Amino acid sequence: MHESEVRPKRPRTPQTSIRLHPLDSVSNPNSIHGIYPYRGKMSALDAHQVVSQFSEDWLLLDPFCGTGTVLYEAQMRGMQVIGVDNNPLACTIARGKTEPIDHEDTLAELESSIGQARLERPTREMPDFPGRYFHPKTADQIMRVLDQSHSFSNYLLSAFYGAICVAARACNGYLWTSTSIGRLNPPLRPIDFYETFSRKVRKHLKYVKGSPPARVLEHDARLVYEVVSEGSVDVVYTSPPYFDALDYTGYYSRLVLEILGMDRTEIRDGLIQRYSTYKEDMRKALHAIDRVVTDDSLIVFVVGDRRVHGRLIRGADFFAEISPWGTPQIVEREYTRSASALWDRINDTSRKEQVLVWNLSRGRE
Repeated sequence: MHESEVRPKRPRTPQTSIRLHPLDSVSNPNSIHGIYPYRGKMSALDAHQVVSQFSEDWLLLDPFCGTGTVLYEAQMRGMQVIGVDNNPLACTIARGKTEPIDHEDTLAELESSIGQARLERPTREMPDFPGRYFHPKTADQIMRVLDQSHSFSNYLLSAFYGAICVAARACNGYLWTSTSIGRLNPPLRPIDFYETFSRKVRKHLKYVKGSPPARVLEHDARLVYEVVSEGSVDVVYTSPPYFDALDYTGYYSRLVLEILGMDRTEIRDGLIQRYSTYKEDMRKALHAIDRVVTDDSLIVFVVGDRRVHGRLIRGADFFAEISPWGTPQIVEREYTRSASALWDRINDTSRKEQVLVWNLSRGRE
């Protein structure tokens, strides 16, 4: 039995369309989603308004789940969810957002681990590359906590990794953005990592619900049928890897991965992020997804435009061409109040985002 078989099949009422309302902001600072600055996260507010239109009885799949924005919002809706991603760091954070935990036990383990970290010297020094970005005092404290992290829940690990990112930014005078690291800004400031870690844990803990059960599977979306039962999924809601083949192991994640001693190159090689093979890789993924959906499933993709060698490639056209589901309903809008909008102004570009909806209950047009 596949791990995805978590509930008996129930009939569903076909959805005719997805409604999108204008948003004053694309982020919600008072939520679980700020626990880690993962590059290219979907807007949590967008995810919430789309998920609110789904039936609670549906089984939702996000085959490119990243750090679990869609999974968490669907879980809060009361849906059973499956997330698939080939990035182990992202999977840990997605589990940290969605797994059940005991809040009092979590705080007790936090205090115990910090207490032990203060007493015991670290068993290893921070590697050279990430070590450049931290004050020596802060780097020492991070490695002390790392030695205590072997027993952490996925929630505590997520907060630990997020706190590393906050500390790197703070050591450099908060001159970096919340998602991108910049140049070194000496003199590096000493930041109390124990306090940073503690604040991160306490800030987001109240948002963890942990039910209904979520399944987060570290696997390749191009082979999603190996871990998700064929014909079992009612709705697919996802934002596929960026059309410009963004490096999801770079930026803050590179610092974290190298501190953890994880092979960044090996992880990157397993992701869909090479422009030269993007079309074929994504075609394989879409056909794999087609094997696990029902005959009347709803499939929702959030995609964007990309300028390549001076030519604008419209994301909606690209995915409509390679999908096995025919012509989608398309809702298009410009980026607003986001980092993308800022870069568009700087680079004199005007990209747009599209939400593609395939309603298989209408057939494959």
